[in-house]
Amino acid sequence: MLALAIAGCGGGAQQPSGKRIRAAGFSFEAPSGWRVTRTPTSVAARDGEAIVSVTTFRLARRYRPGLWPEVVPELDRVAQQLAARVHGRVRTSETRTIAGRKARVYDIARTGEDERIGFVLDGRREFQLYCRGAAGACDTLLGSFSLSA
Repeated sequence: MLALAIAGCGGGAQQPSGKRIRAAGFSFEAPSGWRVTRTPTSVAARDGEAIVSVTTFRLARRYRPGLWPEVVPELDRVAQQLAARVHGRVRTSETRTIAGRKARVYDIARTGEDERIGFVLDGRREFQLYCRGAAGACDTLLGSFSLSA
């Protein structure tokens, strides 16, 4: 089973690109002036309550693109469970291309600020892209996320 947790972001005005944030195996853009924090498995940029982050997990089994049809229902199920846990609901779900790979993205509607979570799988790694209350910074995160060696 994939190690998964909730993430998301609200809509709103487009935010200008800012600084490139680099970590082991990935990078993404965040608005300049946002405070960056790091843990061994994640990087987050915050401005007040707004957040964009990327968390990495090691998969129990190697992901291959041919497994995508099996992965989607599992991600959908987990997204439903995570939304219920925060007293929300999955408003939209879609398969998108992020970092040149098929990825699954969910918008979660909840009281307060909406959230968005994206899952990118690469070999033995899962990247969880999360945003909440981040307006255009969420689109920037999803559009600028890239993998590195």
